[in-house]
Amino acid sequence: MRMGNSELIGCDLAWKRDGADWLLLHKRRRMGRVAPDHKHRGMYRLLLSRGRLSDMANLSWAKDAAVAAAIRALEYEARDNCATEPAKCPEKRGSLPARESLVSLSSQGVGLIPPRTNANPESLTAGSSVTI
Repeated sequence: MRMGNSELIGCDLAWKRDGADWLLLHKRRRMGRVAPDHKHRGMYRLLLSRGRLSDMANLSWAKDAAVAAAIRALEYEARDNCATEPAKCPEKRGSLPARESLVSLSSQGVGLIPPRTNANPESLTAGSSVTI
């Protein structure tokens, strides 16, 4: 059975205790921190960027939120460095066949409307005439 990106990334995530806090590590890189709330016993918060704190949650929910954020971040980074995507072609190739130009294709006159024809049928009256 093949494993997806998130399962492979999830294998490398590990929790480590740091005093009263919990650290989420991907290999040696810190991906998240869950700290206990000082006012409410048994409740925890995620430490976000720029020193912000998440909403309160119990320990399992806070850890789950940290794992979900870490997987999103790692998948986003892996998408930029993905080797499975084909490389962009450095040459700018048009959609025209070889040795064809727009002038030669337009001179054939396929499906062209004469320039002085009125294409709106409602504007034609019984006494009017169309000039070509």
